[in-house]
Amino acid sequence: MESQKLYTLPELDYRYDALVPFISEDLLRVHHTKHHTAYVEGANAILRKMDEAKIKLTDFDAKATFKDLSFQVGGHLLHSLFWKNLAPAGKGGGDLPTGNVAKIIQEEYGSVERFKKSSHRPQ
Repeated sequence: MESQKLYTLPELDYRYDALVPFISEDLLRVHHTKHHTAYVEGANAILRKMDEAKIKLTDFDAKATFKDLSFQVGGHLLHSLFWKNLAPAGKGGGDLPTGNVAKIIQEEYGSVERFKKSSHRPQ
């Protein structure tokens, strides 16, 4: 199987200690290097298994295999999205929401300050 067909663990845009005190360095490191890596390795193992079955003309349980592949790839993609939505203090997209989120907050609450004070949102 060609390497470009396999999934890879993305590098973070920040150091493991960059989110302290909100997320500890140890927790971020373990979640990225162990947990997310498990999804990447799991997906790649399935792809290799499928490629081997194709080469050897052997059967495999397609329904179970694709279900497992979906789980592994889904975990990888969701974690990749998660990392992109984190940033060290002062390095994110700004303190105030923009785009559709800003529009909805303005329509529903009148201002970001009123939204922050609202009891109708999770704490």
